[in-house]
Amino acid sequence: MSFVKDKLHWIQAAIIFLLAIIQYSNTSEHDYAWDDAIVITQNSRVQKGLSDIPELFENIKSEKTENRYGYRPIALLSFATDVELFGLNPKASHKVNILLYGLLCALTFYFLLSFFGSQVMSWAVFSVTVLYAVHPLHTEVVANIKSRDEILALGFGLASLISFRKALITGGAAYYLISALTLVLAFNSKESAITIGGVLFIVPFYIQRSGTMKNWRKWLLGFGLSLLFVGVLLGIRQYVYSDQFFQSNDYELMDKGVFLQDGYVGNPLWDATLKTRLATAFYLIPYAVYRFFVPYPLVHDYSVNMFEVKTWGDWQVYLSVITSVMLVIAMAYGIWKKRAFGFGITLFFASISIYLHIVHVGPDIFAERYLFVPSLGICIALLSFFEFFPKQGKLFVAIALIGSVPLFGYSWNRNKAWKDNQTLLKTDLKHLDNCARANYNYALYLHDKYYRLPEYKQPQARAEILRHYEQAYQITDRIFKVYMDLGAAYMEFGYPQKGYDIFLEASLKYPILSGPYVQLGKFHMSFSQFEEAIPYFDKAIQYGQQNSDYYYY
Repeated sequence: MSFVKDKLHWIQAAIIFLLAIIQYSNTSEHDYAWDDAIVITQNSRVQKGLSDIPELFENIKSEKTENRYGYRPIALLSFATDVELFGLNPKASHKVNILLYGLLCALTFYFLLSFFGSQVMSWAVFSVTVLYAVHPLHTEVVANIKSRDEILALGFGLASLISFRKALITGGAAYYLISALTLVLAFNSKESAITIGGVLFIVPFYIQRSGTMKNWRKWLLGFGLSLLFVGVLLGIRQYVYSDQFFQSNDYELMDKGVFLQDGYVGNPLWDATLKTRLATAFYLIPYAVYRFFVPYPLVHDYSVNMFEVKTWGDWQVYLSVITSVMLVIAMAYGIWKKRAFGFGITLFFASISIYLHIVHVGPDIFAERYLFVPSLGICIALLSFFEFFPKQGKLFVAIALIGSVPLFGYSWNRNKAWKDNQTLLKTDLKHLDNCARANYNYALYLHDKYYRLPEYKQPQARAEILRHYEQAYQITDRIFKVYMDLGAAYMEFGYPQKGYDIFLEASLKYPILSGPYVQLGKFHMSFSQFEEAIPYFDKAIQYGQQNSDYYYY
């Protein structure tokens, strides 16, 4: 019976949609937080609304916050539409996220029913989709407006897979066209959607659930078009990063050391050897599975030193290699037998591959949003319990639905942490004491708040501000901004010699950045040591912008 004609399926899809909406309804009044600055609050292109749509499709990279985002024009178009319709209104944008997530979960149910509904009962698909909808790993994606790119990419990706399957079954050219179009939309929502193109290769195995497909021409057509679709995505990427389309000063910033924070601090694999990256990649595979089943604690930042880089001297790596090999064997067997776990493991491997930092080192070594699509692969693999034990199907449905109740509660509670930057930082800091970036960000938050405090509270606030700056400085010496802000705080709070020492250290570590020289010059100016100040301002002019203040000094 088709989905359209089956009232039960519509009811189940509606329940899933409403459940997803309810799950995240307590984020509807939240403010902007965390990475929302990249795409909204500090993004001049998005803040223009829809007045200059072509500009949203430009690929610009620079040291500006707004230009540290990947090439995701569909996501930017979505955020710009929010601004056009509602202004800079975070509550409206959160409601859009909630609605899109509800639609995505309903689409996920239809996707699973289309591919596996003939093998398992619809209540099995329903229970697995519920598990996916309420999983706590997804709180970052839905509660953080910026991560709408994940929702859009997966939604368009699932639409592409559904259309591709339909095209192979019916031979309809329109379905092939829709599949290609939605895959391009997914890729331009977030680049990681290229992994969905990899999943297209196994779709021909699943359009006939038993026996050997007799129509080899259809098999070849499926594989050939999969190659073509992936080639189109790679062609798009090549074009948008070509000289005539791509505007970047990345190499200049790399030489100056500005990327030390965006690089190493977010991901310590940034300058690791391939051997070390491979060891860590193998460890990340079972770790991702572990986090699906044990999603605690959830934090917004996994940068230095929250996630340990692995080497081939760690026994966990060898255990991870064995686990990964077993998963690959299970995947191959599952595909050959056309089982749900074969498809699920394929989706897991394909979508996690881009976050293993082998070919390309990502901005963060790990993040909960990285598991948004891989977790769907694990949910699909769980459908095989219903395939192998059909008589226990009702029991498995009950277990899945009962198990979803505490997950719902955990997600509901975690949503509260994403209310705003202050709440997020204060909530997570108890788990992030050894995280350099989290301590630095918290110091910035306290420093901004300091100026609005009554005078009697300021001494204690100064001590706490310095403590978190110093904690970040002690964890790693590879955050340029920590040098500058810690030195400035020392100067402001009455410790000029400490400030001088920090700026001097920064000038030695970053010899072609102007910032430390400016501060060293100002230090000598404050003591009327004009002759000592002049060489530093000369260097500031040499290595920085031709700032008139430097000439004045």
